[in-house]
Amino acid sequence: MKLISRKRPLTALATVLLLGLFSACGGESQVADGGIRGTGSSVGPVSGFGSVFVNGVEFFTDSILNEKVESNDGIDTEGDLNEGMILRIEGQWRIDGTGAADSMEYDDTLRGDLSNLVRGAPGEPVRFEIYGQQVVADRQTVLKGRTLATLANNDFVRVSAWRQPDGRYRASYIGFNPVFYGADPIELEGPVDAGSVEADQFTMNGAVIKFGDDSFAEGISAEDLKPGAYFEVEGYKELAGGAIVATRIQLDDFRRYRPVGEDIEIAGPVSSDYNRTDNTFGLNGLTIQVTSATELDDITLDDLKAGLLVQVEGEFVSGDLVRATEIEVRDGDAEVSGTITANDVNVGQDSLTVGGVRVQITSRTIITDDSSGDRLTIYKLLGPDADHGAQFVEVEVTGLQKKDDQGAVYIEALQIERELSDEPGLEYELEGTLAALAKKDLSTSIITVLGVRIEVDSDILPYENLEEYLRENVSVLLEVEYIRNDLDQYEALSVELD
Repeated sequence: MKLISRKRPLTALATVLLLGLFSACGGESQVADGGIRGTGSSVGPVSGFGSVFVNGVEFFTDSILNEKVESNDGIDTEGDLNEGMILRIEGQWRIDGTGAADSMEYDDTLRGDLSNLVRGAPGEPVRFEIYGQQVVADRQTVLKGRTLATLANNDFVRVSAWRQPDGRYRASYIGFNPVFYGADPIELEGPVDAGSVEADQFTMNGAVIKFGDDSFAEGISAEDLKPGAYFEVEGYKELAGGAIVATRIQLDDFRRYRPVGEDIEIAGPVSSDYNRTDNTFGLNGLTIQVTSATELDDITLDDLKAGLLVQVEGEFVSGDLVRATEIEVRDGDAEVSGTITANDVNVGQDSLTVGGVRVQITSRTIITDDSSGDRLTIYKLLGPDADHGAQFVEVEVTGLQKKDDQGAVYIEALQIERELSDEPGLEYELEGTLAALAKKDLSTSIITVLGVRIEVDSDILPYENLEEYLRENVSVLLEVEYIRNDLDQYEALSVELD
């Protein structure tokens, strides 16, 4: 299994050399009963069940009658949800990572036939369209019963996604041939094309939408079909001609973020870069305001670029303006891959060790089998026969580089892909921030990356004088291929700057 690197520029982080990370646990408000909690909306992908996990919070749904989900897409109860679906929860959440849900709401972003599929290199994003609406699926997309490698044109899919600044959609979840999807098989979200509105039709990214007076939701009419305005359309496809007949036209999924309560938790890709003039950036149709009290977790303001996946806690100020109390990154900045055994997995602590790197599993971690696409738990990570020697298990981990209370570096896993093999892999690969560099002797150096000390022959260092390079670059990301030698030490085969 080849480690696929997510290339990212070297950035000077505003802190001391070498791990310029912020830690935070803010975003809560003190209430009269002495507890610390937020009350309002939490919008993000479902990451677990046994209750419902959204944005790292375990929401208990006991107070919702029959665990009902508000939806017209055939998602009626909590049991109909899948991991990766972007869910909106009204309720309360506490500092201990639990919360109480008062209501749950789900809506497909797109639903219909997949077309114009374009694959990149292995591990790279896959692109396709649904009636002209462009979709990007990547390693963090959850696929129900399939993999990115088995996506095919003409698949009928349901997609839960975030809209990106270029108008494309970044898929959080893809389901195939859903049995239940409400009264109308097709659902689209997109902008009204300029010059396309006629008496009974308009186009949305080139897809023809036909409508009548009864097609519009309450408060909306044909007069609202302005160029560039986003709407959601549900309907069916004509037998002849290929147009979509709209049975319902309503506001797009921005309504997920209506400020019912004071506070909100949201996750999604940054839509516009951080602006130092007014201290704001865009996220999911909202304007996020950063203040001196905003806590940054594993991120800097310079990192807030369009496309970066982040999670924000904050409070609505007015309209679409949210004042952020905490911001954390959800895109991985560290990777490791290699073979593991039963001795490397600690079920009790929800962790594993890969090539000397400690990997922590959380409620947000998505574990999948590389060949089948099946979702796994840590209990099933080793496979049915791996611990009997019949198979070997290789894993590829993408996550966030963090430090524990003792200062030890580890990866908080966002995604783990497992692949079963008949032969053990002898090499490891990692990608992370260089934490230390020391000379062992005239020809050998020792680098420390992701908490692992690795010996390096000086002739394979990416710079002849890496120490001088370090003085000029506060944060240095390295890609390292390495092995465990006969002395039970790690030895680099190659070292490259990322």
